[in-house]
Amino acid sequence: MSRPASAPEPPAVVVHHHPDAPVAVLREVLAGAEEEGVPVEASPDPETDGAVGQAHRAAQRSRLDVGVGVDADGSVVVHHVKLPADRPAFTEAVPDPAAPAGPEVAADRPHGRRAGAAAARIVTGLPLPEPAGARP
Repeated sequence: MSRPASAPEPPAVVVHHHPDAPVAVLREVLAGAEEEGVPVEASPDPETDGAVGQAHRAAQRSRLDVGVGVDADGSVVVHHVKLPADRPAFTEAVPDPAAPAGPEVAADRPHGRRAGAAAARIVTGLPLPEPAGARP
């Protein structure tokens, strides 16, 4: 059943992504938020101002006030509507392929999933996930 045109959008974390964003990263972002029990909605964003700008616009569109941006290089940014446009809440940079993969990195979540979980945790008020490779 489809919603009438006048019906409000359901509450969700909004994900804006570059049309050339890596599909695997986008899939992990969505999975990370869904694992935390928060609905997500994704759409391409043709603007070329990067993941920070995408995330800020997504947060403005989200009824939950949280947005995610995924750039063409796979970098992921989480933003809250109340934060300044240039100061996102969480950033997950593209992993350096030349960096050595230690045991703490090998067991880490796939790239993008941590950012999706961070977006959901901002909505639910839970602590943000640790940065990639952080030790407990």
